[in-house]
Amino acid sequence: MSSSILNAALKLGYVKAAPITGHPFEVWLSRVKGTNLEGFAFMYDPATVSGWPIDEITIWVAIAPSPPLAGWPEGCGEMGAHYVSLQASRTRRTAWEDAAIEMGYKIIRDAFLPERAAAIRAGLGVHGLNGLMIAPDYGSFIDISILLVKTAPPQNARGPEYDLSPGCNKCRNCICACPKGAISENGVDTQICLRSYMSKPDQLPKEDYPKMGRRIIGCDTCQHVCPSNTAVKQVQPSEDLANRLKLETLLTNPDVCPILGKWNKPAYFKSQAVLAAVNTGRKDLLPLIEALVDDEDAILSERAKWAADQLQ
Repeated sequence: MSSSILNAALKLGYVKAAPITGHPFEVWLSRVKGTNLEGFAFMYDPATVSGWPIDEITIWVAIAPSPPLAGWPEGCGEMGAHYVSLQASRTRRTAWEDAAIEMGYKIIRDAFLPERAAAIRAGLGVHGLNGLMIAPDYGSFIDISILLVKTAPPQNARGPEYDLSPGCNKCRNCICACPKGAISENGVDTQICLRSYMSKPDQLPKEDYPKMGRRIIGCDTCQHVCPSNTAVKQVQPSEDLANRLKLETLLTNPDVCPILGKWNKPAYFKSQAVLAAVNTGRKDLLPLIEALVDDEDAILSERAKWAADQLQ
């Protein structure tokens, strides 16, 4: 029946899928200790997450392309490829879960497990210095989904002996390109990358405001310079998305995508758009920014005041 799960994945648009055992992700756990991901340490053990015996756990891992975006029109913000494909990713994963249930399997929906670590165990790619997984033929612009199934692992399921990834070629391109210097030979410091500051905007130093460029959600800089992504086909942002990310729209009536969860808040989009306006020299947006100076959101108000001074 495991071939049925594989076939279902391929029919849904995943390009590769493979089974692994339910052993704890000890290597991943050692990597997150001392980082801002340490709070998620509980998710390293599939038996704890599921409540099932380890010999009754199979984890299926699948990957699908998440194409990089290029050619953002002038006057709008930018969104990372992961966030652009988020809706499609969740829809595809739910359909895979539904297919497994229809086959008679018991599963855990939305299983909270380290997806990249699972994909590396499955042999679908290697660990990059930027913390992302790099897959042959698809680079790091991929979507990873896991399916936690209550069934004995098939003979071809890979175990924890495969968790130590040989890593990328360490060309250092991502180290040199990172706006915050968050990447080193030792890996990525997720506490200081720009993407991290998007979830904790109150901690972004003012001197780093220019480094945000016109990013609204996500930062793909390290991926764009990675040689593994050279052959990955880039796509243009849709006209609808570009219109939603126009700075004047974000500053007044942001409506990007409900599935973005905690980021789908008007004050968040406005505060990022304020920085993007300054970083792209949009003096014509000064009246819209000045209207936000006294906003009840403290972060938005502070950034609006800074931006108004910069654009005077």
